[in-house]
Amino acid sequence: MNKKLKIHDTESSEDKIVIRKYQDQRLTFNFSFLTADKAYNLTKCDKKVKSKLIERIENLSQEDVTAVLNRTKEVGLEKIPNDEITGLRIHNVFKDTRESECNKDFWVFRLSSLGRVIGKMNKNIFYILAIDTKFKLYDHGS
Repeated sequence: MNKKLKIHDTESSEDKIVIRKYQDQRLTFNFSFLTADKAYNLTKCDKKVKSKLIERIENLSQEDVTAVLNRTKEVGLEKIPNDEITGLRIHNVFKDTRESECNKDFWVFRLSSLGRVIGKMNKNIFYILAIDTKFKLYDHGS
């Protein structure tokens, strides 16, 4: 049994394998749809909370999203099921234009003991929807 081998031209564009360098995806933060509810936006936040918010955003945006998601909830992000967030008035424009593109659940990052930032994510975009300094938007356990 004698088989003939076919030699393909490796220069054809169909056979080329392109190896691309991996580019990490860093988190970006969007405040456009922060709730109008003064209890959960920047209106009543003091300088300490605002400073901690900037510090945490800077820290979370320094690494690839995958690395941030693999951190513990104290220093990374925590997923909260949609039905566990209560009392949050989500901006109507966000509901109409962005929410369907986002992950189903909410995502939270901590401002140490000063509060929690609650939002939705679409790939690497974190839409900040509320800043909960009173710990009232979801059950934190005992």
